[in-house]
Order: sequence, then C-alpha cells, then structure tokens
Amino acid sequence: MALSVLVAGLSFIASRAVLPRVAGVAVQRPAPIYLCDAAETAEKLVFDEALAGMMAAAESAGSLQPVLDIWLDRVDDMFVPTLASRLEAVSSQETPDAGEVARLSALLGAIERRSLEKFSEARQQLQDLLGAGEINAMDSKLCQMIAKRKLDAGFLYVLHRNMDDARGEGDENLLKLLTHIHTRTEEELEKRTPPGLSLLHKLTRTTDPALRGRILRHYLVPQGMLKLPDGSQMPLDVPAPALVPPSEFAAAVDSALVKVLSMPIDRSAIASTVEEVRTVAKEARAVVEEAYSAEELDAFTEKLTPVFERARSI
Repeated sequence: MALSVLVAGLSFIASRAVLPRVAGVAVQRPAPIYLCDAAETAEKLVFDEALAGMMAAAESAGSLQPVLDIWLDRVDDMFVPTLASRLEAVSSQETPDAGEVARLSALLGAIERRSLEKFSEARQQLQDLLGAGEINAMDSKLCQMIAKRKLDAGFLYVLHRNMDDARGEGDENLLKLLTHIHTRTEEELEKRTPPGLSLLHKLTRTTDPALRGRILRHYLVPQGMLKLPDGSQMPLDVPAPALVPPSEFAAAVDSALVKVLSMPIDRSAIASTVEEVRTVAKEARAVVEEAYSAEELDAFTEKLTPVFERARSI
C-alpha cells in the first residue's frame, strides 16, 4: 500500500492511539501515510500565531471546545507535535511556569479527546458503508461522504487498521469489501487533489513498473496524437500541453517529501516512503530526458536533488 502524508496533526495522535475495530479487538500499529493528504486547501498559520489565536478565542468563548474545530482547520500537520514539544520543554525547565504548563496541557488534552471522537466517528462511517448493501449503494454513499468532506485522515486510518485485521484473521470477504472502499476512496481523493500530487499518489500505488512508465508518458509528455472514437489516431499540428508539466510534478514530489520528512513517526515508515517516491522520481526523470530539452531535464533534477539529499541524511 502506497504511503503518503498525514494531515492536521493526526499522525501524532494516531501513532499513540488504540483505535477500535468495526467489530473485534482494538489493535495498535503504525499509521499509514497518505499522499493525497499532502495537499493543502488554504495557507496555514505558523505555530505561535495559531497558538495565540486559539487560546484567545477559547478565553473569549469560555472554553476550548467551541473553537477547537475551527482553529484546527487553520493549522498545519506539525501543530500538534510542536505543541507536545513545547509542553515538554516548558515542563522540563528548572522552574516551570505552572500557568503555561496548565494552559498547554489543557489544549493538548482537548485536541487528543477531539481526535479520539473523530476516530469514533470514522468507525461509525465505516459501519454505515459496510451496511449499505450492494456495491453501487456503498459507492454512492462513499462519494457523498467525500463530496461533503466528511471523511478525513481518521477514516483512512481506521479503514487501514480494519484491513490489517481482516487480513490477519483470514476474513477474505470483509477484506475484499474494505479493499474496495480503500481503492474507491483513493480514487475520489485523487480527483480532488492538485494534478501533480494526484499523479504522484497514483504512481506510488502502482506496483507494475511498465504500467508506471505508461502513466508517466501519458501525463508528463505533450500529446502529438488525438485518439479518435474508432480507436485510430490523428496527428496534431501543435502537440497538446502535458497534462502535468515536469516542473509541476517535481514541485509535488518536493512538497510531499518535505512533509514526510518532518513527520514525528517511525523512521522505517519514512524510509519506505522515500524509497517509493525515489523510484518514481527516477522513472519520471527518464521520461523527461526522452521528451524534453537538456535545460528542462536539468531544472527537473535540480528541483528534486535537495530534498533527496536531505532524506539521505535522516
């Protein structure tokens, strides 16, 4: 299963939480990293700005609960790990500021409780999908959930956990259903993801190198032929632009890896993700070399070199 980036600080909570199965015993395994989640729909606040705003809003409202969801939507995926580090640093001072420790502890506790509530909601969502009946009804309900932005990283996490349990218990029927939900969820998320990142995600979950090569050529290379309804092809006077220009794909790879490298999760999970993306990047470079100028190839390579060098040092 392709690895990608966790969002909204859920990686920190999820990496420690014991999550419930749809039915059966809770398990505790490392969370997957979902690439499509690397996309950000709006500019996020820096930590100190977000913390100050969140605490001011909570003071005005008289409680953290009414303002938590609104403010968590405005922070990036490093807010919760940074908050935990800040709390640890303040607590370990020779003379800790008791008020600051209490304030940060209350906020971290509230976020953890809200995250666990989200996982409980995700479990119910998965139960609803599995109870939809036939496949078409399940797909329809899934698409509605995604269109209404009801599914988040918590849902993917719970889904992944249940797939692992079904596989371990040899429940092939449940595994097939869960795998179908996972595949359809990824497909729908890809439609709502920027093209470069969507392509990266598609490639990292394609295990056949030959198929990856065809996908890369379809998206990265300008198309000089128009496919007609009868299956024949007509040459174009001016090639159509690439669906995903190499510069856009390189930027997506760079952005995704920067996020992956900053995640406070198991190093082996990060190393596995980096190797998946490195393989895809090498294959993409070969396609760029075939179809573009030396200058464009150099630009593609120069964009990716720093992040892979950084990854090698971790």
